[in-house]
Amino acid sequence: MSYRVFNSTLSIVQTEIDHFSENSALEDFHQQALSLPYFRNKLVTKILNNIPNHHVLIHDQTNYIDDNTFCIGVTDEILLIRKKISEYIREVVTEYQVLSVVDKKVIPKNNLVPFSEVFWWIRIDTMKPAMTYYFGPFDSLREAEENCNGYIEDLIEEKAEEITFDYQYFEPDSLTINRDVKDLQVENEQLWDDLEYAKFEKNYYESLFLFSPDSCLIIDNNGIIRLANGNAQEMLKTSKEKLMNSSVNLFTENGDFQQSLHLMCETNNGNGKNLDQKNHFFTIKLSLPHGEMICVSVKANIIWDCEHKMIGWHLSLHDITNLQETHDDLFRQSRYDSLTNLPNRRSLLEFLEKVLDQEQKGKNNQFAVLFLDINKFKSINDTFGHSTGDEVLVILAKRLMTCIRSFDHVSRLGGDEFMIVLTHIRSPHEAKECAYRIQESLSSCFHVSQKEIMVTVSIGIVIGDMDSSNLPKILSHADMAMYKAKKEKELFYIHDD
Repeated sequence: MSYRVFNSTLSIVQTEIDHFSENSALEDFHQQALSLPYFRNKLVTKILNNIPNHHVLIHDQTNYIDDNTFCIGVTDEILLIRKKISEYIREVVTEYQVLSVVDKKVIPKNNLVPFSEVFWWIRIDTMKPAMTYYFGPFDSLREAEENCNGYIEDLIEEKAEEITFDYQYFEPDSLTINRDVKDLQVENEQLWDDLEYAKFEKNYYESLFLFSPDSCLIIDNNGIIRLANGNAQEMLKTSKEKLMNSSVNLFTENGDFQQSLHLMCETNNGNGKNLDQKNHFFTIKLSLPHGEMICVSVKANIIWDCEHKMIGWHLSLHDITNLQETHDDLFRQSRYDSLTNLPNRRSLLEFLEKVLDQEQKGKNNQFAVLFLDINKFKSINDTFGHSTGDEVLVILAKRLMTCIRSFDHVSRLGGDEFMIVLTHIRSPHEAKECAYRIQESLSSCFHVSQKEIMVTVSIGIVIGDMDSSNLPKILSHADMAMYKAKKEKELFYIHDD
């Protein structure tokens, strides 16, 4: 993963100069001077050289600012820049008045500088030979432009190669400059500057990694930890010595961590996503020393070498254990009945949708839906009180759980209504057997608050098949069958189209 350093102060300076220029009158010398690149750049340079410059990191591939970069004190920086603009604008405007450029001619202003002292020059650079030539002087830029081609043609006749040219209105120190020795010196100085900058950049990025507020790991393609910052050591409760050169799967079971990374790569490649231009996220449970478990959100970035080959991963870990526990608690509240701890109506509908989907794909046999309603439950509430009625519902829920198989589903719809879904049945006879088991479980009294209460139910049964695999229709038929059983005072009634 490669980054480049971006001077954020420069962009703020340029923006503030724009605002200053816009707020100046059109005839004001401020706006006139700042409309010319030379004077504008001179003001920018003066300000940058006299205030602290702030830098941020930008990812070379995505152009996104790195997570480790924080913008602090921007308001103070803007106020300082505005102050410096006010201090230095007068100096720039004074120079503009001295060298006022009008119609591409240098004209003296207020007779401060004699006209003969300011001229335009043509600068021509050649690579072979490594020379710089100055031709002039000219009274105007237009005159320099008109004569430039002639000088270039003369150099071409003299076998000069890779010719470039420019115009300037500064007096050159010499009309010809041999750049061979000078270029070597410049290149040597540049190499030393690059070396120093590389050292600075290395220390800078290492500091960003080591002192990042995130828990960060660097792992290679084999999942071996090559670097870990202090926060990662603290989160994983493992010393640096034990982390280094250990597998990241040390904290997971069955290689889950590496499998998650590989699966993420395969999924993104399959979706046509560019791996090196995206952050990748997944959640995983880690097992810490002494048996503690934490839930961690992982942001993964691929590390590429100079040949754009993947050599590892940069991982940022965030402990979301408390957040996950809250999420799980809220999910349970939305899917389970608080009184009986049975799945609620929402959970039942989701379960039935899965059963219907499997059945429509031919992956399932018949299924049955049993809709139960307690007979004369209102009289139980009226006679013994609602708290006793609640205890009856809790006991009934427990007894219903003993009447089904492990892969069947019991839920409380609300009030005194319950529903059972039997999956993978071979015939309607299995639904009848379940009804009889329920009847058998209710044959003994409910002992609630030193009272003995007999409870009976009416059951409506619907057998699911390809013709009746419609959720609203199944629930409607089960409801009608239950009321038919209640009306005829039968244990159950099976709906038959």
